[in-house]
Amino acid sequence: MNNSLVGQIKNLNWAYRNKPLFENLAIDLPKGVFISIIGPNGSGKTTLLRHLLRLLSTKKETIIYPKGDILNYSQKELARYISYVPQKNRLEYDFTVYEVVSMARYSHLKNLQSLTKEDHLIIKNALNAMKIESLANHLATELSGGEYQRMLIARALAQQAAVILLDEPVSHLDLYNQKEILKLLRELVDKSEATVITVLHDLNAVSTFSDLVVMLNEGKIVATGGVAEVLTKEKIKEVYQVDVNLMENNKRPIILPRWE
Repeated sequence: MNNSLVGQIKNLNWAYRNKPLFENLAIDLPKGVFISIIGPNGSGKTTLLRHLLRLLSTKKETIIYPKGDILNYSQKELARYISYVPQKNRLEYDFTVYEVVSMARYSHLKNLQSLTKEDHLIIKNALNAMKIESLANHLATELSGGEYQRMLIARALAQQAAVILLDEPVSHLDLYNQKEILKLLRELVDKSEATVITVLHDLNAVSTFSDLVVMLNEGKIVATGGVAEVLTKEKIKEVYQVDVNLMENNKRPIILPRWE
């Protein structure tokens, strides 16, 4: 696999209840960029992430990472390479924020090994990066939505994976927290700390923060490219069945749906 890629999908086929979704789906995932996966509900966005995490079965030579076929990775190796922030994952146990973030380090430890000084430093740095160091001793169950999402991303960051996958990380947050979370993710990419691959619904957020956009519809990749290439009136109409007007801001489109 090319060194400029974090992963490749080749000829991915998958069906749900005997109804085909992906048929020979293929895409290269470049390193060091912010990738947004978009499309209407049921288009296969979350299913694609689940394949990248090996949560759904695939055939050999279908998903390739730098060390080879995903099927050849041990669970710990995969966890060290790719981390995941799920769509819905509210803890029901009274762990502190620090304890939740520290869970990310266990893929780096040997059996029964305790956290080292280096592990604790990595955890603290992840908390600082997400600006929640002051919440370290707070119970995760008592956090606001925005604080909770920052904690989950801090856990993913403490995992020190090359790739962070996120499934609709801001869909349930207010506008301020949406912006702040996406800015923090953008900073991770800009500082070369991770490649971010995220499912997003807000097309204006996609336009603002993305380097690469993958547009899905009914399990097929309709378009792949920069925001100006993918977020066009024609493609949005084709995929979302909604007419839009476009404005431009710093060479990035602003999407204005026409509700009439």
